[in-house]
Amino acid sequence: MALRVQLIDDALADLGKLAESGKLKSFLRKLIEIEKKGSAAGVPLGRNLASWRKITVGDRNWRIIFRVNPEETVATVCVVGDREDEACYEEAQKRAKDIENADAVSLAEAMMELHGSRKERKAAQKQRAEARKN
Repeated sequence: MALRVQLIDDALADLGKLAESGKLKSFLRKLIEIEKKGSAAGVPLGRNLASWRKITVGDRNWRIIFRVNPEETVATVCVVGDREDEACYEEAQKRAKDIENADAVSLAEAMMELHGSRKERKAAQKQRAEARKN
C-alpha cells in the first residue's frame, strides 16, 4: 500500500526554490518513489539522523531527506537540497529536532502551491500560518 508523503513548510520552501531552477520534475519523481516504496526508498542515514533516510536526485548532487513513520503510513520530508559541504545534513539535524511541532502539507497540496504564482504561494503560506495560530 502506498503511503502519504508530506513536506514540512521548510522543505516546501526548499522545493519552491528548486522549482524555479527547472528541476522540479526530477524531484517529483523521487517524491513519488518515496510514496510507492516507503522505507525501502533511498538509503538510511547515520549518527544524529539515524531514523532518517536520503534519496538522491539528478546527478547525485541533490538530496531529499525524509523519515517514514513506524506504521509505514506517512513519510515526512524534512529537507530538499544540495548536498554541497554537507549543508543539507546540517539543516536536517536542525529541522529534525522540532519535527513533531512542524506544520506539513501533503504532496498534492505542495504541488498545487508550487504551480501557483509567487503571490499565490505567499498567500498559501500566510493562510497556513494563520491556521496554526487558531
